Amino acid sequence: MSVSSLAEPRTLAQRLAEAEATIEALLSGQVDAVVDPRTSTPVLLSKAQAALRQSENGLRKSEEQYRQIVEATSDGIVKIDPLAQVVFTNRRFARLLGYQVSEIVGASLFSFMSDAVKSTLLKSSESRSSGGDAIDVALRHKNGAEVATSITATVLVDDAGMPVGHLAVVRDVTEQMKLQSQLMVSDRMASVGTLAAGVAHEINNPLAAVIANLDYVSEQRRLLLDADPALRLYESFLTDIKGPLEDAGEAARRVRLIVRDLKVFARSPEEEPTSSVSVTTTLESAMRMAWNELRHRARLVKDYGPVPEVQVNEARLVQVFLNLLVNSAQAVPEGSADKNEIRVTTRAEGNRVLVEVSDTGVGIPAAIIGRIFDPFFTTKLAGVGTGLGLAICKRLVTDMGGELSVASEVGKGSTFRVALPLMSALTTQKVPSIRPALASARRGRILVVDDEELIVRAVERSLGKEHDVVATMGAREALALCARGDAFDLILCDLMMPDMTGMDLHAELIQIAPELAANMVFLTGGAFTPKAREFLAVTSVEHIEKPFEPANLRAFVQRYLRVSNVPALVT
Repeated sequence: MSVSSLAEPRTLAQRLAEAEATIEALLSGQVDAVVDPRTSTPVLLSKAQAALRQSENGLRKSEEQYRQIVEATSDGIVKIDPLAQVVFTNRRFARLLGYQVSEIVGASLFSFMSDAVKSTLLKSSESRSSGGDAIDVALRHKNGAEVATSITATVLVDDAGMPVGHLAVVRDVTEQMKLQSQLMVSDRMASVGTLAAGVAHEINNPLAAVIANLDYVSEQRRLLLDADPALRLYESFLTDIKGPLEDAGEAARRVRLIVRDLKVFARSPEEEPTSSVSVTTTLESAMRMAWNELRHRARLVKDYGPVPEVQVNEARLVQVFLNLLVNSAQAVPEGSADKNEIRVTTRAEGNRVLVEVSDTGVGIPAAIIGRIFDPFFTTKLAGVGTGLGLAICKRLVTDMGGELSVASEVGKGSTFRVALPLMSALTTQKVPSIRPALASARRGRILVVDDEELIVRAVERSLGKEHDVVATMGAREALALCARGDAFDLILCDLMMPDMTGMDLHAELIQIAPELAANMVFLTGGAFTPKAREFLAVTSVEHIEKPFEPANLRAFVQRYLRVSNVPALVT
C-alpha cells in the first residue's frame, strides 16, 4: 500500500481515515516505510517490495566494493570465455600493456602473445586442467616490447559444473626478472672469477715457457747470423724461420692478453696500485693504441671539457677506454669512414667526471641491450671477440667506484658513458723509496724455485749466460739449500706449488735466513686461492706475473742486483 501521492483532491475526513489506515498497516507489519535515495522523500512499500529494494541496495554496494578491490589491486585481472575472448579486464591489466580497457575487451587474449608463447601456454594449460598454478608468460606491449608476467588462471564453471571460461590474475614480474638476471650474472661472475684464477695459473705456466723459449730461439738465430762467416750457408734458412718465429711469439702474446683479461674477474681492486690520473691524457693513450681500428671506420672527434684528475689505476683506465673505442669502431661498418663519427666527450658533473664514447654505428637492439655487459655475450662473428670486453670494462669501472652505462638506438649508434668519482682531497699518493743504483750490474747467484720443469728450464736459458742459476723443483728442496747455508743474491720462486707454497717458503726463511727472505721475488701465474690473493695484497715482496718477457726478466734481475739487495719496482 502506498500513500506517496494523491490522485485527486480529498476531504479532511478522507485524509484522516487514510492516515489511520496507514498507521494501522505499519503497526501490523503489512507495509514498510523507506526513503527514496533519489528524492529523499518517504515511500511506503509492501514487505516484499521493501525486502527487494534492500537486496538491490546491498547488491549495488557489494558490486561497488568488489569493483574497487578489482581496480585497486596491483595485479591485472582478466576474465575470458572458452574461446579466450576477453569479457572483462581491470584498468591495471590494460595499463600494463599500454591499452585502454575498451581496446582489450572483446579481443583474444592470445593476440597479446607471440605464436611461440601461445603454443607454450596451450601446452601448459593442457597439463593444468584445474588451473591455479602460476605460469611465466611474456605478453606483448602496444609498443611491441615484451612484458614479463606471471599468470595464475582459475577455471570458471556454471551451475552444472561445465567450464565457461577462465579468470586470470596477471602479475608484472619485470623488475623481479631483472633482479633475478642480475643475481644470475653476479653468480656467474663469481664462478668466472674462481675459474679464471685457476685457468690463468694453468695456462700461464706453459705459456711462460713458450714465450721464453721462442725468445731464446730468436736470440740464437740472431747470434748465428752474426757469428762465423762459415755459417753463412745457413743464412737463407735462418732468414726463412724469422717470420714463423715472430708469428708464434705474437700468437703467444695474444693468448697472454686473453688470460690477463680473464684474471680481471678474479682480482680484488685493492691489488691494483692507484695514482692521480689525467683523464684526457689516458684517453689520448688509448686512442693511439686504437688508431689503426679507428681510422678505417670513422672520423675521431674530441670534445674535451675541463675535468679534474681521478684516483685510479692508470693502466686499467686505459684498458677501459681502449675497449670502448675498439668496440665503437667495430660497431661502424667499414668503407665509409668520412660519413661516420666516433666522438669522445669529457665533462665534470657534480662530484663525478663523465667520459662518453659515442658512435654512429649500427646500434644495439632493445632485446639484447641488457645483456651486453654479461661475460661471454657477444654479437660479433666467431674469432672477432671473446665476449669479455664490455664485461671487463664494467668490472673495472665498478672497482674504481664508478659506473658504466649505455644508451643506443638501432640504426643511429650507441653512447657508452663512464662516470668516475672525483679524487678526494684527502687522498695521498705513496711514493716508494728506491736507493740509487750502483754504477754497474754484477753476475749474481740466483735460485729458481718452480714445480714446472718447463719454467725452470726457460728461466735457466734466459738468465744462464749472465748469472749462475741454481734450479730446484720444489720449495722443500730450496729450503734445505738455504738451511745448510747456501747464499743467493736473488730467489725467484713460484707462488703456488702443491707440496709447499712460495708463501710458506718465505715464512720459513724469515725464521732461519731473514737475509734470503729479503732477496725473494715471486713468479706467479695467478693467485687462485683467497690466501694467496690476500698475501699478494699485503706483502711487500715483489712479484712478477707469468708469462713474462725474457728480456724484461733479465732487465729486472740486473736492476735488482744493482741496488744491492734492495727490491726494485716491477713495471
